[in-house]
Amino acid sequence: MNTITVNTSNEDGTTQSVVTYTEAEVLHFKKRTQEIDAIQQVNDNQRKEIREIRNAVRDFFSEGEWSDGEQTVIKSEVNDLLERIGSNKLTTKYNGTFTITGSFSIEVEDEDEIEDIITENTEISNWSADMDVDQIEVHDVEEEN
Repeated sequence: MNTITVNTSNEDGTTQSVVTYTEAEVLHFKKRTQEIDAIQQVNDNQRKEIREIRNAVRDFFSEGEWSDGEQTVIKSEVNDLLERIGSNKLTTKYNGTFTITGSFSIEVEDEDEIEDIITENTEISNWSADMDVDQIEVHDVEEEN
């Protein structure tokens, strides 16, 4: 097994300490040094990114028009800034109405049951929107021949 011996000396030349490392230990230290260097590189990159974000935010507000210590900005300008710094844009909530037209086929004992069955058992869902059903109307009920 290969070893590396490190001698340290005092100023007068006398040996202060002797340490012997095996090849495996040296390779382990080398690997750990590379890992530390990689972590340091990530850290340096993150510091640079933070500095760039700070500068972008400072520039955004310093380039605007100020009046009595206040500045008015529009949402699209803020979204441009947020996009530049890698953040999610502001969202806007929209409201609206919709119409759904469909058809049904149902077996019932009495035609008078149809409207209640359809209106009370019909659900509408959407994974990204909150939806409320205000009204369901049943039209044109005809008997199948």
